[in-house]
Amino acid sequence: MAKKGGNPKDKAQKGKSKAKSPQEKPIEIPLEKEESIPEEPKKVEEEPVVPKIEIEEPCVVNCSQETVTYRPNSYPGLLKHPKTMSVVGSECGSYDSLCKLIHAAFRCADRIYLMVPWGNYVIFRWQNFSKINYFIFDGCTCNVNRFRYMDLTCGTAGLLYFEEMHKVINYVIMSRQRREEIKRLKRCIIDDVCKEMYGDQHI
Repeated sequence: MAKKGGNPKDKAQKGKSKAKSPQEKPIEIPLEKEESIPEEPKKVEEEPVVPKIEIEEPCVVNCSQETVTYRPNSYPGLLKHPKTMSVVGSECGSYDSLCKLIHAAFRCADRIYLMVPWGNYVIFRWQNFSKINYFIFDGCTCNVNRFRYMDLTCGTAGLLYFEEMHKVINYVIMSRQRREEIKRLKRCIIDDVCKEMYGDQHI
């Protein structure tokens, strides 16, 4: 007959085996994976690009437009290369003489240095399509070469504007009286100054 209670060693081994058995792990419910939202790339703060302003030297190259119009509020510029200029002179300064000389000079160049007994003038001609414009410089012409470099596309301040050759010639002839009056006025002013400084004995 089997003994009640059994072998104590067997009981001890059973107790040990029960103690060694791993604990039951809790059932893990798999969680749904959240959709990964792609991270926006970090914006690198770029320094604002300042456009470089090219500062041109004043009165160099064409400033505004290719055509020449009457622009009294802007002064002429300077060309890099000089233009051809004709030089003519009239001893009598009559209408016929000036008409022939100016027409002949404009066949060679669009700029004329005109000499008459009462003074000198510079005449410019510019053709815009079918229209021809004329400009006259009535002033000091000591430095003649500077008129070869004048760029009228930048402006025409200081120049007189005419639309017909007839009016150009008339202005040159009519300005004779005005120039003579200015010369007389200058002489009177000089005489008055000399009288104040030296009296009636001045030379």
